[in-house]
Amino acid sequence: MNKRKTICIVSPYPPPLGGMAIQAQKMGRLLKESGYDVVAVKTNADIPPPLAFLSRFKGIRTIATVLFFLKNLNSALNRTSVVYFFTGFFDFFFWVTYPALILIKLRKKRVILSVRGGGAREFFKKYKKLLAPVFYQVDTFTAPSGFLKDVFKEFFDIDPVLVPNIADLDQFQYMDRKVIQPKFIVTRSLEDIYNVECVIQAFNLIHDEYPDAGLGIVGDGTRRRDLERLVTKLDLKDCVTFYGRVEHSKIQNYYKKYDVFINASKVDNLPGTILESFACGLPVVTTSPGGIPYMVKDGKTGILVKDDDCQALADKTIELLQFPEKANALAKNARKEIYSYSWEKIKPVLFELL
Repeated sequence: MNKRKTICIVSPYPPPLGGMAIQAQKMGRLLKESGYDVVAVKTNADIPPPLAFLSRFKGIRTIATVLFFLKNLNSALNRTSVVYFFTGFFDFFFWVTYPALILIKLRKKRVILSVRGGGAREFFKKYKKLLAPVFYQVDTFTAPSGFLKDVFKEFFDIDPVLVPNIADLDQFQYMDRKVIQPKFIVTRSLEDIYNVECVIQAFNLIHDEYPDAGLGIVGDGTRRRDLERLVTKLDLKDCVTFYGRVEHSKIQNYYKKYDVFINASKVDNLPGTILESFACGLPVVTTSPGGIPYMVKDGKTGILVKDDDCQALADKTIELLQFPEKANALAKNARKEIYSYSWEKIKPVLFELL
């Protein structure tokens, strides 16, 4: 490995906090520790203070953010040999990734596109003809899950290299829960696609059976007020806690307070929150969109239910309370699974690409 090789990592960076941002920060830190120079370029670029007034105008703010991102990227390309680009498949791609890829290739730099997002199949169905010309200019694709590998093969006959999300086994330490208490946690952004409403509805059904049950909701987003109103309507205010947005470096402290992780996302790929739960020893009950069945083996490392099925989510969670030996077996199997997402496993693949 060239110890002084410079890598440009392009990604959204906090704020706000999201899966790509967490992975980009983690990868950048680990590459630096491994001897690489790393230049970080924010796709959600900051607007300089003299032009901060542009942030008041939604459309203009977006255009300004993109222009400053491209300016920063162009400057970074003077110092780098390889660009590692995190992207997802929604409007972000056409506003940000598409022009950036054109710029990178005009500058004759090598680009590795790290593709993400559970909505890839639907996006490709709609925009395949627009995407193909730029995709075939990318040097290498990586994907964190078999789900996205399969989707790329299906639409573009491209086979991305599997580079899973990196799980931090130092930060997230396993805790053996011999007794499973009715204490549940969900750690997702409070947006429509993550369907925290379904988690609350499932918790309401569980609460009927276990009046001492509690639910912790870690995260924030546009649906928070609606979810708070739902909790009030269901008379659950005394047993549901909204923690808001939590620094990722502190989130393991919240996992320690709870005994089961519940997820009800409608669209997903390889959610880091499930990996974190695996690492912490929390049995997982989750819906099964997109890439989740590729990472959660039903009945072995977690429990899968159909999308948007609040009753099934509640029933399977209650089953873990009734049979704690099953919950503990799931947690132990999941902990073994998490080692395939460790830096020690991933870095040989990544170093070869770089």
